[in-house]
Amino acid sequence: MMAFHASQTAPIMQNTSANEKFFAKQKPTNQLAGTMTEIVVQDENFSNIPMLMPLLAQLSQDDRWFVWIAPPVLLPKNLLIEAGIDLNKVILLNPDNKHSTFELAKQALSTGTSHAVISWPGYLNDEEFNDLESAAKKGQSHGIIIRRRQHS
Repeated sequence: MMAFHASQTAPIMQNTSANEKFFAKQKPTNQLAGTMTEIVVQDENFSNIPMLMPLLAQLSQDDRWFVWIAPPVLLPKNLLIEAGIDLNKVILLNPDNKHSTFELAKQALSTGTSHAVISWPGYLNDEEFNDLESAAKKGQSHGIIIRRRQHS
């Protein structure tokens, strides 16, 4: 089960044929620049990553970089290419002892060289999420956070 939470919502289009025409010939643009989207997954096996492939493919079509930070699994290049992901536009970053996933995401969002940054940070508190949202606004980037659902 996946849940999607966005800091800003887009209007819902009612006409299905208009939707198909709109998305079929849509020139890549970052209409979500300066916003954050949070995707919550049920568990850590991330078996639902194939559901994200169309989203990842669309996000790789912009002129600026598409940054992936700390993905839980490295997907085979041929699978990514077959899904339509332009690997020439993707930058893969992994945290180390000097740079956390959060810090890498904040920097990538704020620089303005990436149109989208997708990150698997684990848990984020409200202050960290707000910091990422501010960085996205500063860099006119779209931040996407994928995390496991927190159980109480």
